[in-house]
Order: sequence, then structure tokens, then C-alpha cells
Amino acid sequence: MIDQILVNIQTLVSEGKKCLVVFDLDSTLFDVSPRIEKILKDFAADPENQKKFPDQVPLFANIKMAHTDWGFTNALQRAGLDGHHPAFQEAVMQYWKSHFFSNNYLKYDKPIDGAIEYVKAALKAGADIAYLTGRDVHRMEPGTTAQLQQWNFPLGKQAELFVKPDKAMDDAEYKTDWFLADSRKDYAKLYFFDNEPVILNLMGKKCPHVESIFFDSTHSGKAEPPPDLPRIMNFVLNQRNS
Repeated sequence: MIDQILVNIQTLVSEGKKCLVVFDLDSTLFDVSPRIEKILKDFAADPENQKKFPDQVPLFANIKMAHTDWGFTNALQRAGLDGHHPAFQEAVMQYWKSHFFSNNYLKYDKPIDGAIEYVKAALKAGADIAYLTGRDVHRMEPGTTAQLQQWNFPLGKQAELFVKPDKAMDDAEYKTDWFLADSRKDYAKLYFFDNEPVILNLMGKKCPHVESIFFDSTHSGKAEPPPDLPRIMNFVLNQRNS
């Protein structure tokens, strides 16, 4: 299916039409589980946390994130942390929140299989590229730019990064409004890859002209993905039944 998108782009571009391929970042182009795991281990390495939570911190040695985890709760449970200590749970949550939504830990994310190659292939086919993320400008834009450069994702006039102007903005509303902006009306075809069903459901209602693809990794669980959307689990080309 993703191979066919590249063919479609080439055909449209050969007819003088413009195409735009839009990618979410967290849990779409990037596996964020290494970032979360590093944050949790740094929490456990903090002497103050070791003093406050002597029974819990040693269990962090067993923490292993999976790319299918949403947040860190399942990883803590697998490590033997039962969730019955509110002060500890709150401390972990605050530590995670302040570091996950920051520039400093983005370098630990790993690209999803085939992601770099696919973005480059879409660009080579003639499409413009947009990285459209719920990360916000104040806390995460410099780190996100550095992250894309670190992994050699295309960046420039035909491959642009778009982050939220304000962290308080709703991700789904921000992304659908972005697609409805006048600057996107020149495109004959728009493709959108995202892992969050809440966003994809709103896209279907507000932006039916956009061809959305569900990236089946992990999500908030607040909604089910639209059943009619194509779904993928990686960006590897030339797969059978892709």
C-alpha cells in the first residue's frame, strides 16, 4: 500500500500536480520507548529519589519498555511496581512529564523500520514533506530539529517541520486546522500518517479530502481507529501484502 502511494505521487507530479505527504513523529516515524526508558532510569539514578523511595527504586533495574507501551504504567507493572503508592506514582509522573516533553531526551528515540528511507522516497517521487507534530515550539522545537538532523531525515524548503505554537492546544484540532489552512489548498493530493485514533477520527470528519493512514503502534486508547483506514506497522517498502 505504501509502495502504491509513491507510484501515485509520481503519476500526479508528472501531470504537473502537487502532492503533500504528512508524517506525525511520536510513535509514527519514531519509537519513543527508548526515550521513556531512559527517563525512568534517570529517575531511579537520582539520589533524592533513591532516598525517598528505597523500596521502589531498585525495581527500576528490571524496567524494559516495549514500543507498544503507551506511557510508562505497563513497564512499571512488569518490573514489579504495583501502583499502590500515590506519592511514588506522582513523583514518577511529574519527572516523566517534565523530561518527556523537553528537548533533552529526544535523541534517544529510534526511527521506525523503513521510516527514513520512506520519507526520502516520497520526496524523491516529487512530493513535499511535512512533519506535523503535537510537540510544541517552546519546549521541543530545537530538540526536534536536531533529532531529524541526527537521523538524516530530509529538512528544508520541501521538507518542513510544524510544531504547535502553544502546548495547551488540542493536538487533533491543531492538526485538522493545519490541513484546512489556505497554504494547503494548492495540493491535488494529501497523505497523512498518524498513530492516534482521536486525531484520525477528527480528520475524517473535518478533512475528508485527506487520505489518512493509521500507523498501528500504540495510542492513548481514547478512541478506536476508523475501521475503513489502511493501517501499517512499519515503512519498509516492497513487502508482500503491504
